[in-house]
Amino acid sequence: MKNLCFLIVTVFLFGSCRTMEFSSLNYSSTLDKKLPPLEPDFNLDSFGPDYIDLYDIPNIIISGRPNVEHVVRDITIEHTIALDTRKIFEREVIHNITLRTGKTKGYAVCSKGSRSKGIKSYFNPIASVLTLGVANLFGMTAAVHTDELEIIVDIFNIENEIVASYAGLGKGEAKVKMYTGYNVRDAKRMAHARAFVNALEVVKFQIQEDHQKVSDLLMLEFPVITEEN
Repeated sequence: MKNLCFLIVTVFLFGSCRTMEFSSLNYSSTLDKKLPPLEPDFNLDSFGPDYIDLYDIPNIIISGRPNVEHVVRDITIEHTIALDTRKIFEREVIHNITLRTGKTKGYAVCSKGSRSKGIKSYFNPIASVLTLGVANLFGMTAAVHTDELEIIVDIFNIENEIVASYAGLGKGEAKVKMYTGYNVRDAKRMAHARAFVNALEVVKFQIQEDHQKVSDLLMLEFPVITEEN
């Protein structure tokens, strides 16, 4: 049974599936009114591995015990997901949220709030195992990974004083499927990336509503303190 599970996982890790590409994400449009130049700052620690749902539940149901190799694999994927998210956030801040030229007026810091993730239904994964993966070769979806994510974006001025804070909730899905879907690793990455982009869209709407107030606070000039001899 262990060899069987290993074979099925191998098929969907390295089989004929689509490759995740950031270009396939539906990036949101640029804000009508951008904030003054901000430096993106990503709280990578908050997006580190989530130790919930790291175990392969279908395999545990069948074998009666967790697979350590699967746990290590999932932790590695979660770290990759965190790096993906940082890349998306930095791109969004630079291209779609703030002006690209001029003196930096502060920082945009992104952190993770709540998050739930996992397989939408265990029917397909268990069916894949029981049919030895044959049904998947004929187009059956092996699993649908979902990710529901809350992000928090704090905006600081150049003096590291917070001037605004926003939160947004987004959801994403991606299929593990031969030919037209993703392998396990890329399905998890794509589901999270879609959830992040959707959550950031909510945040961007709030920023647009507060544009004038936040811009005024960021543009305040602070006196330069010098030591008198």
